[in-house]
Amino acid sequence: MRSGLLFTLLPMAALAFAPSSRTSPSMTLPSSTPVGVSDVLSRSSKSSTQVNLFNTKKEEAQLVVAPMEELSVESSEGDWVDESKKIELIALGVWGISISAFILINNFSGPWPLAMKQVPERVFFLSHMVGGMLFGGGIILTTCIERLVAKSQNPPVLQFWFDKVPVLDSLIVVPALTVSMISGTGLSIVRYGGLNVAPPHVGAIFWTLIAFLSWWAATDLTTQGTALQAVNQMYAQYVDGEEDLETPQVVVDRHLSNVVSCFFVVMLYSFMVLKPGTLFPFPWNA
Repeated sequence: MRSGLLFTLLPMAALAFAPSSRTSPSMTLPSSTPVGVSDVLSRSSKSSTQVNLFNTKKEEAQLVVAPMEELSVESSEGDWVDESKKIELIALGVWGISISAFILINNFSGPWPLAMKQVPERVFFLSHMVGGMLFGGGIILTTCIERLVAKSQNPPVLQFWFDKVPVLDSLIVVPALTVSMISGTGLSIVRYGGLNVAPPHVGAIFWTLIAFLSWWAATDLTTQGTALQAVNQMYAQYVDGEEDLETPQVVVDRHLSNVVSCFFVVMLYSFMVLKPGTLFPFPWNA
């Protein structure tokens, strides 16, 4: 009986003195994640944060560089336009001085060069008619077209026009005017013996041409570069989606210069057809 009681009490005593299954406040359970894995996760999180920070800084740098590149492109384009205009004005100045010297020599010294006396009169006449037609027609036609282009307020049309105007000047107007002036001088040599002894209307034509050249260089050529820059800026705004854009004021103001140039052309043809001083006296000599 005692042995049975002893066997009964021993398990109970063992249970009484066994450590409690509840965790003591002073004890810390080990983490369910191993230490090595925790370090790897921590380093991965830091690396991800650093990568995100690097990407953010890179995007900000790109945002800063993009406007700078755009400004650089616009600046280089503006410099190119200014440089091309300088070259064009220098070339026009050389041409103007050369053609003026040719006319002045023939006006004050006599026929020069003497070989022009050997050219048939009809060759000079045909050249003079074709050159005058292209010159006068080019001035009047481009004036009308430019006015229509300015009134359209269409950025692509404006950019196309002002990009091609210098080409028209260099390929049509200037060569036609050169041919007209040289052949006109040749006509005066063949018909009258020289520009210095030609009828009064011939001298009036050449002085009107020189006045036209001065006006054209001062008011038209000097505004082509500025107009092109303004039109390019307008076109850039159009590409960016802006609407209701107006034609730049420098383009609108060019119309006055073009109209005055047309009056010079009308005056030239009036001298050639009416021949004042020959068919009838000049008003101030009447």
